Amino acid sequence: MAAKIGAMNLQVITVVLAVLVGAVAARADRIDDLVKQISSTNDEERAEAADALAHIGGPRVQKQFREMLASSNPERRQMAVVGLLQISDADEDLERVHSALKDDNSTVRWSAVIALQQSGQTNAIPWLEELEKSDTSDSVREAATEAVAKLQSGIPWLRSLADAEQEAKRLHKPVLAYFFLRDSGFCQQLEEGVLADKAVVDAAQEFVCVRLDAGAHADEARKLDVRGAPTILVLDGQGNEMDRIAGLVEKDKFLAKLADTRRGKLSFREARRLARQNPADVQANWKVAETHLEEGREDLAEPYLRNVINHDEQNQYGYTDNAMFALAFALGKRGDYAKAVYSFEKLLERWPDYKDKDKALYCLGLSQLALGQKDKGRATLEQLTREFPDSSTVKSAQAALDKLQAKEGNNEKAN
Repeated sequence: MAAKIGAMNLQVITVVLAVLVGAVAARADRIDDLVKQISSTNDEERAEAADALAHIGGPRVQKQFREMLASSNPERRQMAVVGLLQISDADEDLERVHSALKDDNSTVRWSAVIALQQSGQTNAIPWLEELEKSDTSDSVREAATEAVAKLQSGIPWLRSLADAEQEAKRLHKPVLAYFFLRDSGFCQQLEEGVLADKAVVDAAQEFVCVRLDAGAHADEARKLDVRGAPTILVLDGQGNEMDRIAGLVEKDKFLAKLADTRRGKLSFREARRLARQNPADVQANWKVAETHLEEGREDLAEPYLRNVINHDEQNQYGYTDNAMFALAFALGKRGDYAKAVYSFEKLLERWPDYKDKDKALYCLGLSQLALGQKDKGRATLEQLTREFPDSSTVKSAQAALDKLQAKEGNNEKAN
């Protein structure tokens, strides 16, 4: 039997390797086709090929763009200068684009300005300031002026975690490490919204900020347990995690996180250590639970939520009501409706004016209906629509009531 299983595993491994090898080969063929397309006589095809190469990225595409920068064809240099900083954070590539600011062709120079602006590299500001004074092209000078203004108004990102940690020690500041993925809509949304907001930019001055491509810095992402992008970590001077924000976040919540860190509140790592040592440490347990909840990991948060509930029944710290709601929600999410109903009912019994009562009623009603408690579920959802007519949950509650009524009507017809 063991030999048979071993043979089957070997077959699976062989198939997986074959698939991987095939994928790599297909990717290589795709790059070859795009490189040929760069030489097309059609302007649109050439532009599409350069854009597709930038989306693929990787060492081979970086090498292709570097070779194109040395081309005698100004259009190829222009395409390369646009694409290179999209896929590389290397100092030597930044310097290559810097050199393109002196290109004989104004379109290449203009493209280099745009590439530097989009890179967010504040050390490019002196280069651009010189260009806006001296370039012979009006369009290049105007682009340089706009690029300087944008870079000066944004967060000054470093590109190396090691450099950021060294600078943080020198300045006695924490590190704000932003892991992103190129071509991620969520990352773009965060960067153009929250991270570009003036209040956030101002708050970020209290940190040493580093922007890291999670794909290119996979080892560092793995070491810091970064499981997706966007992810923002706050690290102390020794590289220990103080806090994390996974996924999109609202500006006010992000600012509150930064303010908490600067006030020296309990770090996640320290909170987890204290919570494991002492289940009665309510603040430490809530800190750990809250962090896991923000990551959507209710399973990891549950034991810490129970510790908060069990050790602060009177809600002296102000976390127990929220912990009960979170626990009830987690129970309902995994289909344990009986326990969810009990927890929601207990929450509303102890805190009838709970700040998120509308959401608690909605979740309670759905859990009751899932248990087959139609009358209770209906009554709960109707209470929600009466007491909170302007709540965002009312529309969903009414849809659940309409569905229940329609189902009961169909049952009556069938009888």
